[in-house]
Amino acid sequence: MSVSRLFVLSTLAERGPMHGHQMRLQVAEDRAESWTDIKPGAIYGVLTRLVREGLVEEVRTERQGNYPERTIYRITSDGRRALETLHDQMLRTVVVATDPFDLALAHSGSVSEDILHEITRARLLELGASLATAESRLTGALPWLSTAEKLVAEHQIARLRTEIAWHEQLRDNIAKIAHEGA
Repeated sequence: MSVSRLFVLSTLAERGPMHGHQMRLQVAEDRAESWTDIKPGAIYGVLTRLVREGLVEEVRTERQGNYPERTIYRITSDGRRALETLHDQMLRTVVVATDPFDLALAHSGSVSEDILHEITRARLLELGASLATAESRLTGALPWLSTAEKLVAEHQIARLRTEIAWHEQLRDNIAKIAHEGA
């Protein structure tokens, strides 16, 4: 299941015909990279594949000012059916991603206690910064968010808070971990 595919089909279905650059701008406007696996550069490849599959079609090519020619795309009726299927699949699929950190920690017997503390501190700082950014972004965007968008942002914040709590528990148990590995 491709999130980029879902994004392109959803964007065309909701906003009407667009060119690839407009979709890239939409990724940035939605800050989708911070809460999904969407890569703006992948949009053009996804569009090419969707056209080949008959889920999206080229409407016209236009040029504005000195900008390069841009092809405008729209979703087809087959694309709308595919979008419906993708929505259903993605809404029903539960994903709990694994973190390579967990495997490394489980086999960290040769890593010193000081190094584990240093790594945990760094991870807590990074997670704290991500949480502060997510909370600030939500606060700033709140007046313009739909209920679903607000819940998505709150879901990301809840995950970050849980990660921080777990890392604090790890920090408090590093001495035991290091002692067991010795």
